[in-house]
Amino acid sequence: MQDLEIQITKSWRKSLSMRFDTHGVLQVRAPKFLLPAQIDAFIQKNTAWIEKHYTNIQKQSQDKKYYLFGEVIDPEMMYNFGRDRESSPQKLERFYKSEAKKYLKTRTTELANMHKFDFDSIKITSAKTRWGSCSSNKTINFTYRLIMAPKEAIEYVIIHELCHLRQMNHGPRFWKEVANIMPDYHIQEKHLKDEGWRYRI
Repeated sequence: MQDLEIQITKSWRKSLSMRFDTHGVLQVRAPKFLLPAQIDAFIQKNTAWIEKHYTNIQKQSQDKKYYLFGEVIDPEMMYNFGRDRESSPQKLERFYKSEAKKYLKTRTTELANMHKFDFDSIKITSAKTRWGSCSSNKTINFTYRLIMAPKEAIEYVIIHELCHLRQMNHGPRFWKEVANIMPDYHIQEKHLKDEGWRYRI
């Protein structure tokens, strides 16, 4: 585990904890009063757990595929994107955000005009649990991860959020609105539920 990166964060918490983040960094959270030696002892005590999970993460990383519009792409084209001092995950995120900004703003505007929706602005976020959201002030948010999905699935999320401009809930009227525009929306909804885990850095 020579390449293992460990990040220690101290706070007013009462106990020690550790977990791997999405980038394979071991995040250790510790109480402020603990000495470095005590934190090191905690890490050493959990060496078996760390090795097991780190090995799994390394394997997943080797098997990792990156997607754009549902198609597997060469990550090298993304690594060359962005600032020289950025880490690979940062470059990947910058690449995806750039692509998402260009495509989602254009396509959302086209669909809004086509179906007579009126929105105020579009924002690209780093949300990990939502594909999109719509606020009462007519701002539509999309996570950059959405650009990894097939265009049909992207279309569904855009339509879903546009329909919230008329129905700010998930009641029968809302789903009728969605179905009127995309009758087979449930196919794309299922795809995102089943395959959405693939669309992440």
